[in-house]
Amino acid sequence: MERKYNLWSFILCLLLLVLSLQSLYASYYRTWQVAPPALTLWLLTVIAFVTGIIGFKDKSSRRARWRSWLTVLIGFPLSAIFLLGVAVNTFAREPIETAQSPDSKIIVDFYTLNGGAATSISVEGIVNGPLWFKKRIYYEDPMHKVDVEWENNHIIIINNHTLNLDKGETFSN
Repeated sequence: MERKYNLWSFILCLLLLVLSLQSLYASYYRTWQVAPPALTLWLLTVIAFVTGIIGFKDKSSRRARWRSWLTVLIGFPLSAIFLLGVAVNTFAREPIETAQSPDSKIIVDFYTLNGGAATSISVEGIVNGPLWFKKRIYYEDPMHKVDVEWENNHIIIINNHTLNLDKGETFSN
């Protein structure tokens, strides 16, 4: 049984590492984020970490011991990073407005981001896709309000910045 814990926790840990790297890439290049929400990722990393510790009982080979060590050494920092992501989403992000396209097919959620005393308040706009997929289309710093107007089903004007969502346009300053 420990052998299964060892192997599956290692596979889960590698999958979570790939999802976190894709999330980081999507955030940097403003593409679709396919990773589940941070709370789900955090729970999965805790499960991988705990099952990786249980997998230490498997002493059948050197490879099994290495898998257990790698699972624990990757799982613990990932769980700390995802816990930080949960905290940021909970405390630093405040919803201010939701805008729906005229045909109700596109929904854009706007949030203010407040990083504390050392940063200014900024506004971000996120398009909700299928399942938990999300894409950040708008980010402006410093800004504390948002004026949204839909020109048609795919063109949105946010604080005097026109974005064509069909073409995948985004705005960030």
